[in-house]
Amino acid sequence: MQTFDAFADKYDPWFETRLGKYVLRHEKELVLGLAAPKAGEKVLDVGVGSGIFALELLKRGVDLAGIDVSARMLDIARSKGMTNVSLGDAVSLDFPDESFDLVISITALEFIADYEKAIAEMARVCKRGGRVVVGTLGSHSLWALKRRRAARREPDSVFREARFYSYGELKAAAEKHGRGCVVKGAIYAPPFDNAFCVFAGRAIEKACQLLFPSLGAFLIFRMEKA
Repeated sequence: MQTFDAFADKYDPWFETRLGKYVLRHEKELVLGLAAPKAGEKVLDVGVGSGIFALELLKRGVDLAGIDVSARMLDIARSKGMTNVSLGDAVSLDFPDESFDLVISITALEFIADYEKAIAEMARVCKRGGRVVVGTLGSHSLWALKRRRAARREPDSVFREARFYSYGELKAAAEKHGRGCVVKGAIYAPPFDNAFCVFAGRAIEKACQLLFPSLGAFLIFRMEKA
């Protein structure tokens, strides 16, 4: 996809900024906590991107495959030593039924037009008793407002075609395809890369995760394959 190919070289450097480091820390914490990867498990990362989350899973000894729509993103992932990654479409996964113990997808769902089909496909390739963990950008946050405004101003914005999801929408989607559904939220710092915003985010993050999960800039659900 051309948009993501153009954006790819800016992706990892953003996570080296003050705000990016804060975001990555708390997103990784939620992703790994809900995914609970175990050594030897077969894992599929849908929208693997540059491999930021996949590499964390590989450190835990899983057997991981990744797909993405961006060839440039996959080039970056391969440059980090990832070999089992390939071009693929989330709404038509090229894997047999019940192939994986764990299926994850982080910040990819918002760019997929038929999100319900994508979640159904993730559930299809997940083994019975396995987990599907999906993280996406929340709709009720200052981050979503800033991204929508940027998309209106910038014709080439990666968020121009993005859909931001509410807590209720994700919960409903998860419950439709699995059981034991859990939905959580994270990232409550204001969306500006300065010391004050990062300090404020760190001060309120844990309390807001508990009290206001639906207002997180990052929302994530886990469901078990029935």
